[in-house]
Amino acid sequence: MRSDQPVRCRFEGELATLIASKQSFRDLPARYALFDALADLERRAKSAGAPDLTLRKIAEIRFLTGILRESVRPFPVASLRTVLRARERVDRRRVPASEAADLDAV
Repeated sequence: MRSDQPVRCRFEGELATLIASKQSFRDLPARYALFDALADLERRAKSAGAPDLTLRKIAEIRFLTGILRESVRPFPVASLRTVLRARERVDRRRVPASEAADLDAV
């Protein structure tokens, strides 16, 4: 067993816990909090002398989290199918132009 294994296990375990707790969320403050927690973990791992492999893992996940925190929509988006169904309902309720002209003549 190498001397750097306990350091790697501790930080990689903490990294796994952070990621597992944030599998799916749309809350903007939570995305920023995850990025900040990863940045803090990276600083602590560097100061504790964590192996390069562990530091690279943390840095890569922090980088991707930084991209995703800005790009994920904080609100649900309707699927295309839902939009098309709603449009069909509106179209069915709409009065055809020929019928509208008849109503105007009255």
